[in-house]
Amino acid sequence: MAANEDEEHGNDEQDQDNDASTPGAPKEKKKAPKYTEPEDYELCRAWVQVSEDPAVGTNQEATTFWQRIRTVYHEAVEGFNESGAPKWNTYCRDNNLKEAGKKKRARSPSSDPPQSQITSTPAPSDPISDFEGTGTEPSVLERPIGKKKAKTINQLAAQDQSWKQDVACAHKEIASESKRLNDIFKHDSQAIDRMSQNGTTASELAIMTTDLNGLDDEQKEYFKLKRAAILQSLRAQGNSSTN
Repeated sequence: MAANEDEEHGNDEQDQDNDASTPGAPKEKKKAPKYTEPEDYELCRAWVQVSEDPAVGTNQEATTFWQRIRTVYHEAVEGFNESGAPKWNTYCRDNNLKEAGKKKRARSPSSDPPQSQITSTPAPSDPISDFEGTGTEPSVLERPIGKKKAKTINQLAAQDQSWKQDVACAHKEIASESKRLNDIFKHDSQAIDRMSQNGTTASELAIMTTDLNGLDDEQKEYFKLKRAAILQSLRAQGNSSTN
């Protein structure tokens, strides 16, 4: 009876080997690497952070939602390999290969154990027992505001910003118009001054060129005094400009 069991066991192993070597046989799917406790914590924290965005929430495409979670998660978790998988997953894969090699050697004791980098790599300490949590205390999660309220706040902020921009534009327009009017007043004032000076010069010129012949003594005295005053004013202006 024991011989029959050994024979059946050998046939089962041979059938399994034949099934594995058959080209059309379905390949065994590899399991996805498991997350460690620190990675689970960061993944949950990223999901909560993205889900509590009051202005967006879950009202978005699934690819965008999970892409944001992936971005937050990768920013928090350090020590990634070039492939993007954590180093602990690499160790688990190597450890599984080592265990598979041990089982294969147990079925064929006469074969020599293969020398590989995996068998000589010492197993690190348990990462779960060594995990002490994050360096900072997690903040107490407050109740998030509703999406409607968040949109209202955003609209009020946009209106306030628009109002400030309108006031700033109005101030600029007032300043520009005030400068334009001042330039006009300055130009007009200068024109009036020139006109006044031209009128004064014309009046003085008329006094200086008036023919005194045929005038009485009082008229002659008037023109003489005016001419003397004009000459005195011109001399004073000449002296001030020279000094």
